[in-house]
Amino acid sequence: MTPTVVHRAVLEAAHPYEFALSVRALEGFAPMAGEHRVADGCVRRAFAHPDSAQAAAGAAVVAEVTADDSDDVRLAVFAESALSAGEATSVERTVADWLGLRDDLRGFHAVADADPAMVPLMRVARGLHQVRFPSLAEATVYFTLTQRSTQWFAGARRRRMAADLGPSLVVDDVVYRAFPSLDVVAGLSDERLRVYTGNTQRAIRVREVAAGVAQLGERWLRTAPYCDARTALLALPGVGPFTADALLLRGLGRPDEVPLEMRQFRLAAEQLYGTPPPTPDDLRARYGRHIGWWSYVTRTALAWSETPVPAPTR
Repeated sequence: MTPTVVHRAVLEAAHPYEFALSVRALEGFAPMAGEHRVADGCVRRAFAHPDSAQAAAGAAVVAEVTADDSDDVRLAVFAESALSAGEATSVERTVADWLGLRDDLRGFHAVADADPAMVPLMRVARGLHQVRFPSLAEATVYFTLTQRSTQWFAGARRRRMAADLGPSLVVDDVVYRAFPSLDVVAGLSDERLRVYTGNTQRAIRVREVAAGVAQLGERWLRTAPYCDARTALLALPGVGPFTADALLLRGLGRPDEVPLEMRQFRLAAEQLYGTPPPTPDDLRARYGRHIGWWSYVTRTALAWSETPVPAPTR
């Protein structure tokens, strides 16, 4: 069957929100390079079919998102057959999570507006919501693959896994592929996984982490108290502080914690505040449970800045 638009909706965003900033963030989101198409302010990408049986059989839907006149997001969903009301709602929720549309950033903005070093960044980043991994499975595999490897190799291996195992849909002669589910990844043999991971040890780690995250369950990880969710992730073999924090922030949009001691965050703080920058404890005390939004907006907007952001006078 030829895919057609089977559902349309307007997805409300927590304001301030600017769709153009989401597009710009997507274009710079290196781990997802090549997985979505951007043209004339319109973005398309695939998601697994909301019916798990159809997804297991290789079915996907393609979401097309564009700006709405009211600064919300207009959604069109391509599929080979009609979606039930529940399935359509599931796709809407998945797309909203991907774009961080429901993130309430007012608390973060209040703190950032009182931080002199953040003022220049907020001039270019107000309205930016966090663009996340399209699925928890994709985030889980990617961040597990980055352990003792580079982001480039992790991204390449993740793309190969999606190409071979992920549900797909062809729209306007373009093949769009979603990522396989956690259950699919966890069910692969070590020999099969080694094709994508490069060695047996990494294959075992990917399988065990995928199985552990699947057992905890995405819904529980989204809704449990942050400390409980983080503790449960850290109890999984192969999951350390960076992976746990990354899954909660970049996979699920939970901004309560960031491993600020790591080099990439230290360099961002130095670029923003000058040397010496505030300590990780100082930043956590200032931004509290919004520290994840600080890290995302800071690193994203610094990459956008054509000239260095001036450090405040000490």
